[in-house]
Amino acid sequence: MTALTFILGVLPLATATGAGAASQNAIGIGVIGGMIASTFVGVFLVPALYLLILRLVRDTDRKTTDA
Repeated sequence: MTALTFILGVLPLATATGAGAASQNAIGIGVIGGMIASTFVGVFLVPALYLLILRLVRDTDRKTTDA
């Protein structure tokens, strides 16, 4: 929710017109892209990596206790 609100708040920068619009558009698009990327990483990639590492640790614990 916070990321979506921030993206919507920066949207006027990405769609600005008039004097200085080119620099505002560049900043707005960069910020929106960064927020989308960081949201994707935080929501999908971090939990997936956590599960992967958890499974690897459990597998190595089982192998050391079986030996």
